[in-house]
Amino acid sequence: MRDPEKMSSPQGILEGQSVTLPPYFDGQHYNWWKTHMENYIQADDYDLWMIIENGPYILMKTTEDGKTVPKK
Repeated sequence: MRDPEKMSSPQGILEGQSVTLPPYFDGQHYNWWKTHMENYIQADDYDLWMIIENGPYILMKTTEDGKTVPKK
């Protein structure tokens, strides 16, 4: 169960304050900031979010002897 105190927004910060700027992290209210930052990145560039979650996609090739190596 979520603790409502941990998810509450920082005092003085209103929800929906800006749609063009990422949420500001001031060292407090990490859970609030994290959730809003995830939403901001996903809405702006979902492919970027997939790289953040899964790491970069590395193209691979198979050599003549059957080994799989990163493609240059």
